[in-house]
Amino acid sequence: MELGERRLERDELDEAIHYYNAALKESPSPHAAYLRLAEAYSRKARKGERVFYVLAMESLRGAIKAEPSAEDAHYKLIAIAMKTGKLGDLAVEYREKLKNAPAGKEKEFETYLKRIYLLSLLENDVKVPPVRHKPLLFVKVFFDCILLPFGTAIILTANILPKARPSLGIGIFIFGCYAVYRLLVYFFSRR
Repeated sequence: MELGERRLERDELDEAIHYYNAALKESPSPHAAYLRLAEAYSRKARKGERVFYVLAMESLRGAIKAEPSAEDAHYKLIAIAMKTGKLGDLAVEYREKLKNAPAGKEKEFETYLKRIYLLSLLENDVKVPPVRHKPLLFVKVFFDCILLPFGTAIILTANILPKARPSLGIGIFIFGCYAVYRLLVYFFSRR
């Protein structure tokens, strides 16, 4: 493990992988060796050799098998699955684990599944479609063809005929109702 750490620090990934594999052959508790091996494979994959992500995932599965309650291995596995586009496959795998989980461990797998589902939404760039509210035909006809011309006619009549001046407030009120209707249509069509 120590030789692997030194090689990993120097970014000598092939040698680090060799030493971690050697440690796995002799290790009574391979969890740490699997995690470091996965790190070495991930670094190699980030350098352009994406096939090493598959090996990193297998190493993380080994770490989980060695220590099932290790959250770090689960979360690293989920992160790599997202990078490789394998979240769907991983969700199937975790659903199986949830079905076969011992009593008391279901919550852990439910948490991992929720994380997978959340990341799958981010992975797919799900965009909420705009609502584009359109008023009903009756409402549109009432406001556009009846209320607007009626309010405008009352305002014009009140300005032209002196006897109709008291109705100016009613015309302004009707015109204001139409303006509020138009603002609401504009607001809901932009959401």
